[in-house]
Amino acid sequence: MEEIRGIEALAEEILNDARKRADRILRKAEEDARVVEAQADRKIQQALEALEREYQTKREAAARAMRAHLPLEQQRLDIEYRDAALRKALQDALAAVDPRLFGAWCVRRLRRAAELVRSSVANVMVCGLDSSAEQDLRALFADSPSVSVEVSTSMKSRGLSVKPSDDSYHISITQDELVAWLLDEKRGELGAALFGSTQ
Repeated sequence: MEEIRGIEALAEEILNDARKRADRILRKAEEDARVVEAQADRKIQQALEALEREYQTKREAAARAMRAHLPLEQQRLDIEYRDAALRKALQDALAAVDPRLFGAWCVRRLRRAAELVRSSVANVMVCGLDSSAEQDLRALFADSPSVSVEVSTSMKSRGLSVKPSDDSYHISITQDELVAWLLDEKRGELGAALFGSTQ
């Protein structure tokens, strides 16, 4: 009987020891879980803070880029406006020029290349010039039967255009080309006259 009691006491002691170990294991597991949870919370918080810093940095960089870009955009728009205004002013001024004067200017310019035109079979197309300019052109090439002078309905700009039959050259003296030349060569003076000096 004592032996059974000894066995029961031993079994009880083993069970108590197992319970204590199980409790220690559970407490350790709970503690480890709390540590892991705290570490996970810290890592999540650090990741969120890093994302917020990165977002803030990118936002500040975008704001700086936008602020830096605005003066350039304003300058580009100002230049675009001035160019359009200058082109329109030139077109309007040239459109107001007496057609006889503009036609005489076109004929004078073509006289410089008259020998080249006379030496080929060519067609002189005229658009928007007065009849005296057409007569002057016909008189200029009267001794060259290979050169004809015709009024063109296909030209988009007032002036004249010379096209040889062999396409060896092309002469164009038009209002649009005069505007382009004035913008290339005299833009500064014309801009100062239209907008005033910017200095």
